[in-house]
Amino acid sequence: MAGIEYLVFEDALRDEHARAVFERTVQAVNDGTARRVELSRGHGFETDGEKILGSALLEYALGLVPAAEFDATAAQAFAERMRRLFGWHDITFTLTQWVEQRLCAPYFGNRGNDWSPDWQLRDDVDVSHLPESFFEFACYVAVGELKHGPSYASVSANRIFDWVTKLGSSLPARLKKHGTGQLPKELAAFLGTGEAEGVTAKANDALATIKIAVKHENAASYAAVLGYLTRLLNTTDFPRSYALEFRGPTKQYLPVNKLPRKSVNQLFACAVGYPELWPAIAAYARAAMSEYDWYTNLEGENCAMPGTFAVFALGIAEAATGGTEFTPLVLDYLGEVDGEHQSLHGHFLAGYIEAHGFDETGLAYLLACAGNIQELQHRKIYPALVANERSLTALLTLRGVGEASGPSGVPALAATLRGEPSDDYAWRHALYAIWGSAAETRGADGRAGAKIIEGAEPGLRAFYEAIFA
Repeated sequence: MAGIEYLVFEDALRDEHARAVFERTVQAVNDGTARRVELSRGHGFETDGEKILGSALLEYALGLVPAAEFDATAAQAFAERMRRLFGWHDITFTLTQWVEQRLCAPYFGNRGNDWSPDWQLRDDVDVSHLPESFFEFACYVAVGELKHGPSYASVSANRIFDWVTKLGSSLPARLKKHGTGQLPKELAAFLGTGEAEGVTAKANDALATIKIAVKHENAASYAAVLGYLTRLLNTTDFPRSYALEFRGPTKQYLPVNKLPRKSVNQLFACAVGYPELWPAIAAYARAAMSEYDWYTNLEGENCAMPGTFAVFALGIAEAATGGTEFTPLVLDYLGEVDGEHQSLHGHFLAGYIEAHGFDETGLAYLLACAGNIQELQHRKIYPALVANERSLTALLTLRGVGEASGPSGVPALAATLRGEPSDDYAWRHALYAIWGSAAETRGADGRAGAKIIEGAEPGLRAFYEAIFA
């Protein structure tokens, strides 16, 4: 291709020399001697002075093998080596294209549309010749989407499972029942012992589901659950977006209005009742937190990043004791959560302020939320809660907090559209949450917050003037 200094897949089709270079590079990948190099557009390899685009090598290794000779185990091993070299995000398009070209395009028609596809087998197709190896590799790609892809890759995974099932294979059904078989037995199915007797846990890495049950309400039971979850996430490649389902003897939930009363809420509301388990709850939260991943059994306005309820539980419980050990964890969570698509952290913040007012910790949470959420709700009680020297001093101290890490997503875009620095937007967002529209009302001199300053107690007026300066 003109202007490109590396070989692409088409070069292997039309040029024997290029094909020989591809063959030697495939062998180097299999031998473990291939090394990733940077290209002018993307990443690839260099063999005998020739550069090759990485995705082109993967397409070559998979695409030129006849159906009768296709070895799913060898193809999976090669794809895994490529994943370790380049990451899943660099190979997923090539892999899913292979599935579409080999299993979808020749046999299916879309009776729906591009937005809502309905893939059905065409009446005139014969699928009896399809090898099981095709189904095995396609399901490997589907499971890879769940394990390594973004949360929305579950759509691609389920579509592949659907194609393979309609083509006559029982492999998706077996995977959905038993998982891939790659999880250690003690993590695929766990049974508590001793004081934790009655704890059961099952994890399915093909479905991305974790099902936990606790029979006896005691610290040992929840310690076993937390240890299990943390080991599962830290020692395996279990999907980062997953459904976490829980059954336990105590029906209680975190004391925050508008949080979904779901079983994952119940789990951490119960576990946090044992202070000796707080470090274990924090360890799970650290293992689970991942910005663009989700608890897949929570949807819409209830969507939540994994670790959400563990973090909220610690933030609420520790505040009741006056401690701050886990405040950095809460702040890290508020900075990492996908504020474009999640709003539950706004409810947590409101619950904290209602219980503890605008103390130093609550204001730190406010500024973190303001920089990473679409909208913070103003409440009528907030101006009175903040009207004291301690709160106003803490607010002024935190004014520059947004400079280290500006807001993400929609707030950052809004700042850009308004032509103001992102940290200024986060600060103004926080002020609006406290004082509502009065924070943006300007006086004759053009200063925002004029009404608030005018109505302030004389002893606090200097603080308000500094806040709205």
